[in-house]
Amino acid sequence: MSARSRSEWPVALGLAAPFLFLLGPFLWLILSSLKTEDEIATGNPFNLPQAAMLENYRDAWNIGGFGDLIFNSLVNVIAVVVLTLIICAPAGYAFAKMRFRGASFLFYALIIGLTVPLQAIIVPLYQLLAGLGLLNSLLGVTLAQVGNGAPFGVFLMRNFFRSTPDELVEAAKIDGCGHWRILTRIFLPLSRPALLALIVISAMSTWNDFFLPLVVLISPEVQTLPLGLVRFAGTYTTDHRLVFAGTVISFLPIVLLYLATQRRFTEGLTQGALKG
Repeated sequence: MSARSRSEWPVALGLAAPFLFLLGPFLWLILSSLKTEDEIATGNPFNLPQAAMLENYRDAWNIGGFGDLIFNSLVNVIAVVVLTLIICAPAGYAFAKMRFRGASFLFYALIIGLTVPLQAIIVPLYQLLAGLGLLNSLLGVTLAQVGNGAPFGVFLMRNFFRSTPDELVEAAKIDGCGHWRILTRIFLPLSRPALLALIVISAMSTWNDFFLPLVVLISPEVQTLPLGLVRFAGTYTTDHRLVFAGTVISFLPIVLLYLATQRRFTEGLTQGALKG
């Protein structure tokens, strides 16, 4: 064993406790979702299931209508991510590379949105959506979520674009390119790590969002997964195996997305948030 490996053992042991503390609830939840109701009620919570009850997932899926809920959440997530990219990438480029009067004022006015809690503006936001006829619709909650996430998205993209050399812009201008072509042909291909980080952040926050859908979405037909899960858990509060299986179904897609993009996500945050 090398000297470096021996020196890293105390660090690894020190991290084991918080690691188990964080993963313990997820492990307990997944094990419980594969048990019978009797095992959940009387057995040791961390015992392995006697037989993996995959039927729990089938029953939860059919009874809870998770297919429709996941479809609504996917539509919501895709719309939010696409609109966020369309808005934040050009805005970030403009604040980073274009010189125009009032740029600093507009940027910091936008960044104030990061400091205002959503709960503080929920009443005027509700009245605005009601006036536009967007209550109880996925379009209404999507526009509200895009507006809520735009300040961070613009901040992230601006910082990334500021970390790129200005000489790229000057060289492109000499070749006759305008700002739109510079953005789409040069800067967007360079900014894939930051864009991916923005996609993952927007997707995760939208998928897990409970507060805005709770306020905007009323009918079960248009509700997203978190709202449907709460309704399902409230209806089958004594059938724990269904509730546990439904909970795993609700977070599994977004966990898989994060695991698939984790390395790029970290790179994007580093390049976009720490530089500039």
